[in-house]
Amino acid sequence: MSNNNNSNNSTHKLVNLPHILLSNIVYNLTDNIDKIFFSLVCKRWFEDRNRYILFDTNTLYCIDKHSSRITLNSYRSLIFESLNKKKQCTMFIDPKTYYFERYDHLMDYDSIESIDEIDQDIVEVTIRSSEIQYREDSDKLMARLYDLISKSNITSIKDCHTLKYVPANITSLEIGVGVLPDTLESFEMFNIYQILEPGVLPTSLKILRILSRSAPDNYLKVGSLPPNLQEFIHNGSDFNIDSNVLPNSLITLENVPVSWMKSIKQLENLRSLMLVGNSGSLLDLSDLPQSLTRLDIYCSVNLQSSLPTSIRHLNLGNSKYDIDELFPDRSLYHFDYLQVAGFKQESLDGLNIKRLCLNSSPYTKRSDTHRDIPFGVETLEILYHNKINQRSLPSSVKTLVVDNMQNFIRPEEGILPDSVQNIELKQLLFPTTKMVDNISFKVDDDNKCSIRKLDDQYYIVFGHQNDRFIASLFHKSMFLETDNVVEILKYA
Repeated sequence: MSNNNNSNNSTHKLVNLPHILLSNIVYNLTDNIDKIFFSLVCKRWFEDRNRYILFDTNTLYCIDKHSSRITLNSYRSLIFESLNKKKQCTMFIDPKTYYFERYDHLMDYDSIESIDEIDQDIVEVTIRSSEIQYREDSDKLMARLYDLISKSNITSIKDCHTLKYVPANITSLEIGVGVLPDTLESFEMFNIYQILEPGVLPTSLKILRILSRSAPDNYLKVGSLPPNLQEFIHNGSDFNIDSNVLPNSLITLENVPVSWMKSIKQLENLRSLMLVGNSGSLLDLSDLPQSLTRLDIYCSVNLQSSLPTSIRHLNLGNSKYDIDELFPDRSLYHFDYLQVAGFKQESLDGLNIKRLCLNSSPYTKRSDTHRDIPFGVETLEILYHNKINQRSLPSSVKTLVVDNMQNFIRPEEGILPDSVQNIELKQLLFPTTKMVDNISFKVDDDNKCSIRKLDDQYYIVFGHQNDRFIASLFHKSMFLETDNVVEILKYA
């Protein structure tokens, strides 16, 4: 399998790169389908693919080896080899092993007694323990399971319902209530019913997530958060805190109210901040820490002062502001990501924007068309249902990300400029009979599938759909009836 146009590349200097250098280049490609297409640049790279390619197994699971949809035969052995070398594996323990979503290994309850050890490549286990408690031998099984875990390389347990058997090597644990081990690094709480007293959380803790609004007012005191905490996700409740509640070690702070800004401005190491709160609050941008590079605002606040030029990721939500006050010298602002209201008719010209995201609030008035997109935007993301018109897409746009498919299922011919070569969709629908070079479907981080043009005749499909892995080659005739491809991706 190789491109006909590449048969005469044998004398090019790049073609004759040593395998160790090719391996380093391929290792840094983040998308597995990019690794495949790299190997198709020339005949030599294709023939030697087994000597320098390994797929990224962060998005592949050992269970994928059993998929019947791996028909990309030239890369089958490489997929298997990559999975055989995977060192950070997950395991799911369940009464029935047919449940295989997003895990590398499966184990039923009966196998707990029969195995001698857990594979040393497994580092995380999820236990469906809601049913095991009804077995007569539940205590025996749990004791045996945790004995196996204590002798393994597992450091993370999910869906844990008891601390009776927890071994000392665990660093990450999801539990309801109980005493926390002093080696714990990551902790999630879905409900908290009392004040978080100082010293309850171990000093080893780096990540704390409060995932429910069920928490008492003022549940945080000075000392409630450990001194080495790097990430804190608050539950969004708005109450006053002492100025020393937030440790200076924080790098990421999410779901916190604007009213905490007096404390937040003192955090010298903070890089990422997500603000929530009541509409109409005032946010003085001069209070933001100078270390900040990411700011997400999920409330309709009034902004004043200029934005720090250190911000590279900015989500303005539905904030109210004077754009000239916000960006007094536009040449100083360089955004990897900028999210703004899609129907606000203000100019973004002069800002350096790589990825522009347009949102829409159900409480704000819409115009017939969304705002003008400045030239220079390479990726355009649209989060709402609205008709796309040709005038609004500059020729700099290479990637179009569509969140709502209502008006993008069959766009008019000529709407997409020739520069658009990638389309990312949230649903398994084909928006156009004119195929671009790459279409990807991403429902979530674990369900992403890409269809990429190989040549004038064929397309390669690689990824997960409906939690099932597919790696296949399709003839272009399949796209004449796009519903056929949808059926294949869903059910083949």
